[in-house]
Amino acid sequence: MMNERDLLESDLRGQTRVLKRLAQGASLDEVLHTIVEVAEESRPDMIGSVMLMEAESGTLRLAASRRLPDFYCTAVDRRIPGPRCGSCGTAAFTGKRVVVEDIATDPLWHGFRDIPEQASLRACWSEPIIASTGEVLGTFAMYYSVPRSPCASELEFVSSIASLAALAIERVRYQSEVERERAVLKTIVNGIPDALLLTGLDRNITHFSRGACRMFQYDADEVLGKSTSILYADRSDFERMAEERFHIAADEKLEATEVQWRRKSGATFVGEMVGKVIRDERDHPLGFLALIRDITDRKRAEACLAESRDKLVQAERLAAMGKMVSAIAHESRNALQRIQVGIDVLEYDIESDSEAREDLDRIRRAKNDLQHMHDELRSFAGPIQLDKSTANLAEVWRQAWTNLHVLHQGRDVQLIEAIDDVALVCELDVFRIEQVFRNLFENSLAACADPVRITIACGNRNDGEQRMLCVSVRDNGPGLPAELRSRVFEAFYTTKAKGTGLGMAIAERFITAHRGTIEVSDHPDGAEFLMTLPQ
Repeated sequence: MMNERDLLESDLRGQTRVLKRLAQGASLDEVLHTIVEVAEESRPDMIGSVMLMEAESGTLRLAASRRLPDFYCTAVDRRIPGPRCGSCGTAAFTGKRVVVEDIATDPLWHGFRDIPEQASLRACWSEPIIASTGEVLGTFAMYYSVPRSPCASELEFVSSIASLAALAIERVRYQSEVERERAVLKTIVNGIPDALLLTGLDRNITHFSRGACRMFQYDADEVLGKSTSILYADRSDFERMAEERFHIAADEKLEATEVQWRRKSGATFVGEMVGKVIRDERDHPLGFLALIRDITDRKRAEACLAESRDKLVQAERLAAMGKMVSAIAHESRNALQRIQVGIDVLEYDIESDSEAREDLDRIRRAKNDLQHMHDELRSFAGPIQLDKSTANLAEVWRQAWTNLHVLHQGRDVQLIEAIDDVALVCELDVFRIEQVFRNLFENSLAACADPVRITIACGNRNDGEQRMLCVSVRDNGPGLPAELRSRVFEAFYTTKAKGTGLGMAIAERFITAHRGTIEVSDHPDGAEFLMTLPQ
């Protein structure tokens, strides 16, 4: 039999074992069994048990017992607490200690006596396990095989054991709740496609989400502990964000800021960022949080929308221009015809070698320029109604070249054909395709210094079920710089001193109307245009 001092030391060692199990992260059932174990070791004549309140069902569940018979455990498990429901049921119902010195005679056990009698249990003292909030969590019971009443030290012991059990239950439940919330938060964080970063106050990375790994192409262990400056494409943005968002006195602003970011590969992208200070419950700053969204696709879509809007505006302007050109077409054509008639009449009256004849020639050239400009505007702005016929494409470009005889007369110019055995017959509007070649030839003649070599090469290919005729027109001039290649088909854009800038825009419009394509090649020698036409 232990003396009082040995008993106290044993109780303290037992409590230490329980606390150690808690610190090790043991489950609640394991901790409660440890409590019963240390209680029974210090008082071998006592049988202990712990019952827990089930909030959902409102019943008491037997959570820990080492020496109670199985049939007894089954009988008392899931009992509903009440004012006369044995020791544990009454203690759980009233929230107060219940001491039953003799189960055989105590009214609290009326109707239940046969069960403890079969288990040879005669006394039962039950202490409610009370949470810090006052909630009844369960009971701790001490059974004896003989009728007896507790002494002061035993009452103190049962109270301390109940308090220890309350501590364990609250701690384990709190830990479980924390783990559950952490699992939920982890699922949310890892499920976010955007990049989520946590940093300390020094802006060194402490958490790098899966979305961040995908976005920046880093593994988490490659960036943890490193400064977020490695993610910024521009150091000045990193410093600017320190002033605007990532300092402990920053306002709680949730407006997104556009920043240029850099991936591990070195590629940069535009991302929207929301940043804020992380604070504890006492409002002390702990670090920073940043949520970054890649808006590359959105920027591209916005650019396409802006381009479409510009094209729509341009189309509206061209539609208005088309109406205007149509309205004045008749009058302007009559005026040009009258000018031509006047020139023809004056040619008979003015000597060919005179100064007046030179003035007349200048008038004729001015009239031709005006006629050409009028035709270009009408071709670009007016509706296209193709007049197709079966024709040999080589004959079309040869006619266009012949019509430009005045431009290349007296120059070292050659048109080279590399057509081999390619079938060149197709359905097309001869007049409009001839104008396409005329515009291409005029550009080459204007851009190239002698000797000028313009090469036309042809081939065939199948585009799905459609057989296409492929045509390349390449000169030996200085070529087209990248910035010009991107704008060559843009209306009213020209690098020439004279002209409307509509030639290539008209060519693209005519080829597209034939369900073909025309594009600029990035050929290193000279300018090359590639066309396709359906056969």
